[in-house]
Amino acid sequence: MDYPRLLSKNSPAVIHTKAEHKHHPAELERRFHQPSLSIAEWRYCELLGVLIEDYEKRTFPLKSKSDPVDVLRELMAANGLQQKDLLDVFKHKAMISEILHRKRPLSVEHIRGLVRRLSRFRQRFHLGLEFRSFSVVSSFNCAVAASALA
Repeated sequence: MDYPRLLSKNSPAVIHTKAEHKHHPAELERRFHQPSLSIAEWRYCELLGVLIEDYEKRTFPLKSKSDPVDVLRELMAANGLQQKDLLDVFKHKAMISEILHRKRPLSVEHIRGLVRRLSRFRQRFHLGLEFRSFSVVSSFNCAVAASALA
């Protein structure tokens, strides 16, 4: 199916409600589980991603000067995670506590583990929960990159 027909069939629009927000990520997830996507479908998925990110930035704004620890706290809150839920990334509960209390910095290995962990979490629970992960993860990556440059 070509891109104009795909758009006319699905009629994507700016997201204004929680119901629309639940629908668009579910549609995006469904498409990514297809064995292969045409160029038109990739462009459509890209459009859905932009619409989702726009809604999440408007609805769940982050502090403009977020550092990696603030973003980690936001990710945990947004996804209903507790320290014990991140043991596969940090290995020790004490380490998580030290990072959250800024006594220990996040390492590159921690950040990679968090990205993998949150991707798995989003894939498993995405349809039943309201997520801020898309924009929060991109902010997390920006905050981490900014702290690495400082």
